[in-house]
Amino acid sequence: MTLRLKLGLALALVALGSTAAATALMFRLQTEALRASEAETLRLLSDGVRRVAQESLLAQDPLMLLDHLAHLRRERPEVAAARAMVSGTWREVGGPAKADAGPPVGIKAQAPDGAAAEAELSFSTRLLAERMAAARAELGARALRAGGLAAALGVVVAALLSAPLTGRILRIERAVAEIAEGKLGVQAEAAGSDEVARLARGVNAMSARLKELDELKRLFVASVTHELRSPLGAIQAQAAELIAAGGLAEGQAEMLGRVRRNAARLEHFVASLLEVAKIERGQLEYSPRRAVLGPIVEDAALFFAARAREAGLSMESRVEPGLPELNLDPDLMTQAVTNLISNAIKYTPKGGRVTVSAAKEGRAVEVAVADTGVGIAPEALARLFTPFERVKNPTGAPGVGLGLVITKSIIERHGGTLTVTSQPGQGSRFSFRLPVA
Repeated sequence: MTLRLKLGLALALVALGSTAAATALMFRLQTEALRASEAETLRLLSDGVRRVAQESLLAQDPLMLLDHLAHLRRERPEVAAARAMVSGTWREVGGPAKADAGPPVGIKAQAPDGAAAEAELSFSTRLLAERMAAARAELGARALRAGGLAAALGVVVAALLSAPLTGRILRIERAVAEIAEGKLGVQAEAAGSDEVARLARGVNAMSARLKELDELKRLFVASVTHELRSPLGAIQAQAAELIAAGGLAEGQAEMLGRVRRNAARLEHFVASLLEVAKIERGQLEYSPRRAVLGPIVEDAALFFAARAREAGLSMESRVEPGLPELNLDPDLMTQAVTNLISNAIKYTPKGGRVTVSAAKEGRAVEVAVADTGVGIAPEALARLFTPFERVKNPTGAPGVGLGLVITKSIIERHGGTLTVTSQPGQGSRFSFRLPVA
């Protein structure tokens, strides 16, 4: 679950909880208000009867009170029973009391001369309960509608509030991912003074420091490789002269041969480092001319055929005839193709197969090197073209992780793209396309 989703859910839950609490409180207050309103209505009815009773005493006309009670029985359904004291006897008005009549409410009035009148009203408990239930239901529906609208608005507001914060964190995450991919010096947005801004500034400081260290590393590598090249050449030359001179003791020739081979291997590594340094400085020597890619691919496949047989592999070359001329540097392109074929052989165990192909695809020529080797794990693909990054190789073949970096730079210098598809245990396919000018 993403941080944005977590934050949005937390804010939404707070909004929903607050809305629910406010709705419950409003419902309770409105219910109490309804009860008070109903009680006030009954009180007003009783007060009306009291006033009519007083008037009947003043007019000395008890029929006024009886007529008013009869009117209430007819017009006010909540009045379930009514009676008045006439000549010392209780007299039912408007018919007998209803079955749901509640306890009687006594009403008394007294004239200035001391005469008194007395009446009683009983209210329908069923009707009062139904009115209250209906009012509460309507109130509940309104509260739910208001609560639902408030909750929806709360969710929207939560989403709007969480988006800027999580957006900043996502931008920092993207910056960190770019730094992990080798794009040193990338800066994340660091406006503000909150914790996220401080985190962004920390990431930016780290990125700047890593870029500075990388520059120092490049200068160091360039200096060291230049200093190593001449001594290594001298070691190889001296070893070759000693072997050619002869007269060596038993085993010395083999030892000198081993020295010469390892010096050559180290010189190749130094040359690769120098080439990577040139690429990083934008100084890759590029001399394009019109040439056909087919023969370059065929020659590279033929060059590695013997090595493939020695490794117990089968190699197949499929070059489409009649490929168009391209604007390319033959030496650099040969280096790129041989790097791909060399890697395929290196990472394919005995009994496997390497296929080299070249064909026209639309307005481009595609070259592909496919193998049935160990394959590449998905998490390693993102780092595949990082200097000194190597895929775990069960075959134990040597390497320093610079070949693919150089190859990718050569292809991109030609305006092409290098892609790779791979499945662990099923092999890999490296391909690049060069546009037809």
